Amino acid sequence: MILILDNLGAIIVGAAVFLILLVTQLRATEMSVEQSTAYMMKNQASSMATWVEEDILQIGENIDKEVEAPYENPTQVDGMTTEFIFYRDSVNTEVSPPDTIRIATRYTLEQVGTRSTDSDTIAVYRINRHIKWGTGSWYAEGQSAPLISVFRVDMLDADANAVADPVAALAGDPLAVRNTRIRFAMVPPYDLDRTTLQQVYYGSTLIIPN
Repeated sequence: MILILDNLGAIIVGAAVFLILLVTQLRATEMSVEQSTAYMMKNQASSMATWVEEDILQIGENIDKEVEAPYENPTQVDGMTTEFIFYRDSVNTEVSPPDTIRIATRYTLEQVGTRSTDSDTIAVYRINRHIKWGTGSWYAEGQSAPLISVFRVDMLDADANAVADPVAALAGDPLAVRNTRIRFAMVPPYDLDRTTLQQVYYGSTLIIPN
């Protein structure tokens, strides 16, 4: 009888140890997946921030802002920018007279689904980037990962206040719009039961070149 009880106790202890090890292993695997997911999200956000900044810093290049606005007013819907078009000129000085080609860049926001977080369900978007040379057609040239939860473009005055109608403001005063503010947020590429980092936020204010 004592031998049976000893064996039963050993089985119970062994089972408990096994369950502890199993839970520990599962949690370690979950943490590893969470770390990989956070890294992917940060990497995607960093990549997008790089090409957006490169584009924005070229707004109005070789364009006289006293003559025309080098952008169209951002289209805002429910606090999100759904479309933003801006321009720069490419000037070929190797010919006489110099040859100027207008280059237009367009960002459009496309909803690709929804994502569940701990407290809410949010819409998820992709930013599509299109380019047009001169009077040609728009063609796709790049896009963000389909992980965007927030995207906002604002044109700012010298005091960093948003300008409601940038094109009209620039027509009245070429110095009315001084900066471009870009803000976006990204969600993880995978839904996890427990996620420490639920979104990555990016914000930058970039001076429009004179």
